[in-house]
Amino acid sequence: MTARPAAATENTRGRASRPRDAAATRAALLSAAQSLFGERGFEATTIRDIGERAGVDPALIARYYGSKADLYIAAVVAEAQTDQHELEQLSDVAEALIARTDRHGLGPVTQALIRSDTIDEIRQAAQAHLTRRIVTPLSTEMARRGLDRPQLRAELAASALLGINLGRALGWFPEVQNVPKNQLVDLIVTMLDHRSEEPGGGKRKR
Repeated sequence: MTARPAAATENTRGRASRPRDAAATRAALLSAAQSLFGERGFEATTIRDIGERAGVDPALIARYYGSKADLYIAAVVAEAQTDQHELEQLSDVAEALIARTDRHGLGPVTQALIRSDTIDEIRQAAQAHLTRRIVTPLSTEMARRGLDRPQLRAELAASALLGINLGRALGWFPEVQNVPKNQLVDLIVTMLDHRSEEPGGGKRKR
């Protein structure tokens, strides 16, 4: 198989081709993906669409990102850098994660973490995104509540929650798969929340 040249060329309507360096190509593909995924969603956006919007050969997605799903991960992470909304409570995190998976299946971040063919760069980006969106807010909330070792507790809670969500999505256990979402969220919070260890005790607020 003949290797592709390191530089791609634009091939847009009515414009002469010109060289594009690797950094510019990556940036153009990421920008195009962010726009198209936002407009059309993941399934309705094709690799060809992204390449045409970026003005480069769509085959370069495979070179620079691996696949459409990997590019989607990168777009999600890049967009999340300016997203100020955080999920702080375990109940909110569980609700958002389970609801999203029930509607759309396993998300691109989870897929990037569990797929054997995910390139290291995208997996690391997915891990960083997971930490920012779930672990850090939980750790901050647990520290605010005076719990010891909040980072470890947050990582354990996130690991358990992701495992439960994965088992539900893949049908590993029939009870976990079929229990109504609200009941599952309540059970998760009951098992993983630690309000009984807070100074003065207290019950979980709903």
